[in-house]
Amino acid sequence: MVRDTANTVNPTGTFIHGRNSDAANASELPYPRIHLYPFTQDADPLELEKRTTPLLLSFVELDTGEQDGIEREGIINSMDTLKDSFLDSLVDVHNVEFTSIKSEPQYQILEGVSGYTLSITIKSQTGC
Repeated sequence: MVRDTANTVNPTGTFIHGRNSDAANASELPYPRIHLYPFTQDADPLELEKRTTPLLLSFVELDTGEQDGIEREGIINSMDTLKDSFLDSLVDVHNVEFTSIKSEPQYQILEGVSGYTLSITIKSQTGC
C-alpha cells in the first residue's frame, strides 16, 4: 500500500524502505525520494486481526548546501506538495483508518537533503 502510493505520486523518484544507511548507500538513485523507516506493528491479543502501525516517512530532495534561502524554501515547498499528494492518495485506501498525522519541515539533514517528515498511524484489519 505505501510503496504503491509512493510510486504513483513520485514516478520518476525513488522509494526506499529501510534505515538511514540504506538511503545513504543508494546515492545513485534519483531524487526526489520517499523514505519509509523501519516500523513496529501492534496487535490486540483479543482481536488479532486488528493492527496499529505507526509510520515515519521522509520526502526529500538533494540539498547541496550551496543554495540560498529562497532555493531551499523552494525544495521544502516542493516536498510539502509531494507529501500532501502522497497523503491524499493513501487516505483513499479503504478499510484503513489514519490517526495522529503530523508533519515537519527538515532543513539540510542526513546526507545533504531537505524536505518533510510525515508521522502517521495506520489502523487496519487483516482478513479473517
